[in-house]
Amino acid sequence: SFDRVDAGSKLLVDNLPGDLRGSAADFCSGWGYVAAEMAARSPGLSLDLYEADFDALEAARGNLGNILAQGFFWTDLLAEPVERRYDVIAMNPPFHRSRAAEPEIGAGMIRAAAKALKPGGRLFMVANRQLPYE
Repeated sequence: SFDRVDAGSKLLVDNLPGDLRGSAADFCSGWGYVAAEMAARSPGLSLDLYEADFDALEAARGNLGNILAQGFFWTDLLAEPVERRYDVIAMNPPFHRSRAAEPEIGAGMIRAAAKALKPGGRLFMVANRQLPYE
């Protein structure tokens, strides 16, 4: 959500471990809330943000700056490969483009995260219960 912390992102950050280490990414970063919380809870984490919406990414850059985050990538994760590999990825992926649910969007984000994780890496994500992401 562009104007508030949405319930899913709040649930995600409330359940992140406080000892994340290594390189991390926030996929579908929006304005940077999840990334900011990751950085605050795990100092020393090397953090990159990925977002398809340019204005949201610029808002994240303004909110976090280069102090908390290393890289800001304007990327469509469904269509563009991620070149870097991560120990940790957190995400609250979208599941619709308009009003109708499109579970394939989230499934594509999960596939992108799987490819971008290092062996033994961890994915933390939140999704609506009715979505078929098993």
